[in-house]
Amino acid sequence: MTTIAHAAAAHRDEDRVPFEHALALALASGARLVSVHAGNEPDVEARLFGADEILRSWNHTGRIAHEKIIHTCCDDPVDTTLDALRRLQPDLVVVGTHARTGIARWMMASRAEALAENLPSPTLVIPIGARPFVERGALRLRRVLVPAGDAKSAKAACDALSRLLTRSSLPPGEVVLLKVGDGAPELPELPLPDGWLCQVKRVQGPVAEAITEAAQDVDLVVMATRGQDSFFDALVGTHTERVFHAAPCPVLAVPLA
Repeated sequence: MTTIAHAAAAHRDEDRVPFEHALALALASGARLVSVHAGNEPDVEARLFGADEILRSWNHTGRIAHEKIIHTCCDDPVDTTLDALRRLQPDLVVVGTHARTGIARWMMASRAEALAENLPSPTLVIPIGARPFVERGALRLRRVLVPAGDAKSAKAACDALSRLLTRSSLPPGEVVLLKVGDGAPELPELPLPDGWLCQVKRVQGPVAEAITEAAQDVDLVVMATRGQDSFFDALVGTHTERVFHAAPCPVLAVPLA
């Protein structure tokens, strides 16, 4: 059975939208849903969202397998979350994030960034306040943006997107392949579910800013990521990390081997 993990936060106002995305995707795909929380504060399990609670608010009569895991192992809550998710080995991780940039991002490391960079599974990042693609349990993924820097990253992103769309039995829509700059290479035919249309869009400018601008009229951005590989990345973030904190919609980060 497919497993979707929700990296839970005890702040319910911030965690509701990420949890609703995890729940809606689990319902659509028939997956098991597991909420993972780091720490052992009193009554924390009771404060986490439950599937039945949200299903009632949606007037949804179905049920789903939902488990809550309260994990402790390390002093750092991010390391603790990573340890729990590595043990669980989910097919997809869903996590919320705040918009932080520059020195603020450097001094207060994002949990979403750490999960996306250190887990083998794709991570769906939901920026707090961004436009969701779940409304009262209904999934709306009609237009998806895939930044295509090279053939390997474009294929990895499209493979992950195709699995997500196929498992969720979503109707056909459109994928926009974004090429930034004049040197962007031609791409081979990419894997997409039957019926999905594909268009290529070429733009100029800094990569992260170009992606954020192109994401204004899409429901989801899907990006392959190699993680941090330089001091500059560690200071200001990779392209993917910078998109996390500026995107107007959710971002699916797909790790490259």
